[in-house]
Amino acid sequence: MTAIVGVINSQGIAIAADSALTVSGGNIKKVYNKSNKIFTLSKYHPVGIAIYNSANFMGIPLETLIKMYRDNLKRKSFGTLKEYKDSFLNFLLVSLQYVSPETKGQQLYNLCRINYTTLPQKIIDAIGAEKDELQILKKGDAIVKTNEIAISEVKKYFDLINGYKKSSTLNIEFSDFENSYKKELDVIVKYIEDEVKKLYVNISLNDDSKKIIKQTMLCVCNLDTIFELSCGLVFFGFGDKEVFPSSQVIVLGSAINNKLRYFEGNMVTISPGIMNSNILPYVQGDVTYTVLTGIDPAYQSEINASIKAAFNTISDAIKPQIKNSKNSIKIAKLITKTSDELISQLENYQQLTITSPLLDTLVHMGKEDMAELAESLVNITSLKRKFSTADPSDESVGGPVDVAIVTKGDGFIWMKRKHYFDIEINKGFLNKYYNS
Repeated sequence: MTAIVGVINSQGIAIAADSALTVSGGNIKKVYNKSNKIFTLSKYHPVGIAIYNSANFMGIPLETLIKMYRDNLKRKSFGTLKEYKDSFLNFLLVSLQYVSPETKGQQLYNLCRINYTTLPQKIIDAIGAEKDELQILKKGDAIVKTNEIAISEVKKYFDLINGYKKSSTLNIEFSDFENSYKKELDVIVKYIEDEVKKLYVNISLNDDSKKIIKQTMLCVCNLDTIFELSCGLVFFGFGDKEVFPSSQVIVLGSAINNKLRYFEGNMVTISPGIMNSNILPYVQGDVTYTVLTGIDPAYQSEINASIKAAFNTISDAIKPQIKNSKNSIKIAKLITKTSDELISQLENYQQLTITSPLLDTLVHMGKEDMAELAESLVNITSLKRKFSTADPSDESVGGPVDVAIVTKGDGFIWMKRKHYFDIEINKGFLNKYYNS
């Protein structure tokens, strides 16, 4: 895991990230503290990118892709941070040429696995629920009925998945999907049929059912949720036409049918009078939220839930004592409203006396102080993880903290940065960096 914190005001944005990289395999989990998570997105312009979660996209290291993009970009620039973000995502699509067909197929299996392994059991359960009726039928009729139940369950599962919200960034047509993944989809259909046949040997899905299963897998790919292993991308800095800094988070999932599955966070932009400054806890932000609000977010959630539960208990106790049902309902609503108002008042107090004064001090904070604050928040997060777990492999934040600040005039400046090599004996690196 990772801790990344941004501190932003009208001057620029400071970003700090730890160096911990958690690697899991089998029953072993290791934490390495030498990972790089902050990068320049351009060698010449004030824009950067930070990464978290998976360090690979479709099997290619994100660090490699970022540096390839940077070399490809050369001195080209864009007017806005959004255009840099769109340009990088387009580059990722181009980079799919380096991904093998086997890897692309495996991504589909990984994405759909929980669904195509769930469906056989649903079919088996549905057939089992009709067991008594099937036993009194003739063998031929029982086989027909069993297949009808299986087909019906396939349709129900499709309707379930198809009813969920669709992605706004991805829209794949079934014909293209089927052509691209014919082999993988046939394997999925066969797997489902074979699993059901372990208990019901005469089961046979017809062509329509097989098509519906394939359409269900497409619905999974088109869902507006990134539930597979994902890469987090944090874009930050200035476009040529921007005077104030911006930042945006992208959660990047798989590439399906040469299209990206991703979720866009809201663009955070300094706008005097609307947003003058902010602290941005991109990843593992509980400690940062505690600093911003004065209370641990988990404890805050428990307080809110306890207040609601207590008032509901009072409401339930009072209702039987009131004979008039209309009055009983009114009083119950009033008690519920009171609990909501109490929570709202506490949140307003928190905002006015803790969060707002802190953000007001950030408005005029200097570059060095912004960088120091971002670094301190990452360090405190690391300390909390270190002393809140007995297992060293669960210390998901740690190692040296890299810190950078991006301003319009000075560009991307490293305040602290670890190197895996000594720059003094690798002078050729700097020449290569700017000349490539």
